[in-house]
Amino acid sequence: MTVIGDAYDKALQEKANNINNFIWKGPKVNGIQEEIRLVDATFEQLQKFYNHCMQMLYNTDSKNPGRITLLEIINNQIQSCRAELLIRWLRSEKLYTATNCLEDLRNIINTNKDILTQEVLKTYPIGKLMTNLPPEFDRIPVSLVMSACLDSLGKINLSHLTINFITKLGLCFTQQEMQKDLYKKDPETGKTMDRIAIVKELMGLSPDMILRINYNTGLTYNEFKTMYNFKTGKYTNDKYTKDKYSILTSDLLKLLSNKVLYLFQEQCERQAQQWQDKINEILKVAEHKGWDVTRNIE
Repeated sequence: MTVIGDAYDKALQEKANNINNFIWKGPKVNGIQEEIRLVDATFEQLQKFYNHCMQMLYNTDSKNPGRITLLEIINNQIQSCRAELLIRWLRSEKLYTATNCLEDLRNIINTNKDILTQEVLKTYPIGKLMTNLPPEFDRIPVSLVMSACLDSLGKINLSHLTINFITKLGLCFTQQEMQKDLYKKDPETGKTMDRIAIVKELMGLSPDMILRINYNTGLTYNEFKTMYNFKTGKYTNDKYTKDKYSILTSDLLKLLSNKVLYLFQEQCERQAQQWQDKINEILKVAEHKGWDVTRNIE
């Protein structure tokens, strides 16, 4: 790092730690967003801001979960998808039925019941009890594998995966899609038609829907069609997509656990960090003023 670079980094660090720069932005009302410097806030305002941040992180309301709560839900969904895929893999590749798997796991647990308690099994990875598994299955909690054996993983609730999130992931076409599936020439001009427009036409989407190419997070055409149709209930007649894991196709389970839910998890982690950063700012201001905004006032 150069001298100039060091000075620049130091200036940025000082700015980031200067409580006079901490701003609280309220909700937009009629397109206008009110702002207040945290150092100018009253004790009641600062505590209100702190409580709001905590709600945005830890709220357990199923309809509006906090980011930390949602991250736990997403992780469970990813592992549940993989648990169902594991049972299918064992059956097809090893001729090892769910019943056999469950019986063997119960025997191991009974032999080691002092160590493998019900609480431990919620996080204990199946890779420590079964060998030669594909890497993506190693970390699945044993409890979820046993639930998959019994077809008791329940229903997957993807209400938090919005159409807006799916469309914002963008599209990234495969060579097959580029050269064949979505290749079409304008009958009048003879020029290759825009493939985004072709996607909208094939799926019956509004021409005004915003879809973009994204080489980082983009879904293939088939992946996008699968997620969009699933979310809108085209195949399930349930726009909230609460189907049992065991009746979802393997392709959908893989798409969810290896890509879509993983990308959503990354977004939630970024949002959680933003709320945590704001909490840290509030606590710094409160400490400077000699206030404890974490206590409840009777």
